[in-house]
Order: sequence, then C-alpha cells, then structure tokens
Amino acid sequence: MKKSTSLFFLLLFINATGFPQGNSRIYGLLAEADSLIAANRLSEALLKTEDALSISISDKKAQQYRINIYYLMQNNKEALRFADEAVKKDPQNPDFLYLRGIIYNSIGKYGKALDDFTVALESAANEELYKLYLNRGVANFNVMDYESAMSDFTRSIELNDTVASAYHGRAMLNYEMKDFSAAVNDFNQVLNLGQENAVILFNLGMSYFRLEEKDKACPLLQKSCTLGNKNACRMSLMECVKTIPKVP
Repeated sequence: MKKSTSLFFLLLFINATGFPQGNSRIYGLLAEADSLIAANRLSEALLKTEDALSISISDKKAQQYRINIYYLMQNNKEALRFADEAVKKDPQNPDFLYLRGIIYNSIGKYGKALDDFTVALESAANEELYKLYLNRGVANFNVMDYESAMSDFTRSIELNDTVASAYHGRAMLNYEMKDFSAAVNDFNQVLNLGQENAVILFNLGMSYFRLEEKDKACPLLQKSCTLGNKNACRMSLMECVKTIPKVP
C-alpha cells in the first residue's frame, strides 16, 4: 500500500450573522460564497469574494476566502501568491499561516509547511488547534519524521475526536510503521465516523491481510473492488479467490 499524501483541508465557512454590523455587506457576500462553494460553483464564489474585497481589501476573512477558493480550484500558484501577501502583511496571523501551510503540503514543500503550522500553533484559538496538529502531522509524515507525526495526529484526535482525517492519517502512519493492529483500530474509527469509501476499505482490508486475517480482509477488498479500486481487485483476485481442486 502506498504512503498517503492526502491533504486534510478544512473549508472556512462562516456565519454572516456573527460579525459586526458595519461589515454586514462583506459578510453577506461571503455567506453567498459559502453556498456557491458548497455547490462547487467556485468561479462564482470567487466573484463574490472579490466583491467583498472591493469593499475592504484588508478584510481578513475575505482574504482567507480568496486563498481558499483558489486552492479548491487547484490554482496553487495564485493561492500561494495571495497567501504570501497576507502573511507578509500579518506574519503572526494563524489563519493565513494555516492556509499557506496547507498549500505547501499540497505542492510537496513540507519543510515550509512545518514552519507555518508550528508558528500558527503559538497563537491559534483553542478550537483551531486540532486542524494545525492534523496538518502538521501530514507534513511530518511526508518527511518521514514518524515520531513527530504520531504525536501530532494523536494530539489532534485528543482535541477533536470527530475528525475522520486524523484517524486516517494515524492509521496510514501505523501501517507504514507495521503496527497493523493499531492501523485496523484507526481505520475502523474512520468507518465509524461515516467515511466509508473504496480507499478506506482497501486500506483496512490490507491491514487485516498483513495480520493474516483473510476472513476479515477479503470481504473488505472485494467491496472496495466493487467500488472501483483496481488495487483491491488485484489483491482480491490473487488472495481471495478459492482455488478449484484439479480433477484427478
């Protein structure tokens, strides 16, 4: 099973009613952008965000939305450009550092991502800490600092045990470290949180397979195969199809 480089990006949806009255027009536009993002109408969401920035170019939430939307549009060049500009103007802002760290993870600049997440942890609000530990765990995983990655994923789970991505990250790390029993536990937590898909089923099946528990591995691999995972199909064909005895 290949090491996961999946990102764990959490969208910045906000509630427009929770902001000062003087900014009601800006946050009304951002609320509209929320709905458009949810509908995957990203170009239209970007226009709403640009309208908000035309009212106040320095509005931090609108700047975050712009970075976020460019990232979702897979335009990492523009996302990073605006993130760099925002961090330059406000170098200790944990939200901007978090977003730039996400982009750095996405383009494989894990050392820079680690720097941003670490600085952001110094001033982030308590309710945001789990995201930072989670994504720093991804960066540490990818630079093969497994001890630090384990600490980060576990801390993220301690702070918020309802986020499937943290369990998935730790499960992949446990698999990489050949602690297949721990991997099984974490992958099952992902399923318990309602995140069943072909990849998770394959990974859990492979963890059981490494534990030599084919009776549990094969149904998972076969289900993953039916959902389109070709690796699961190959494994199922090689390991789960009963051998037909030869006729004497």
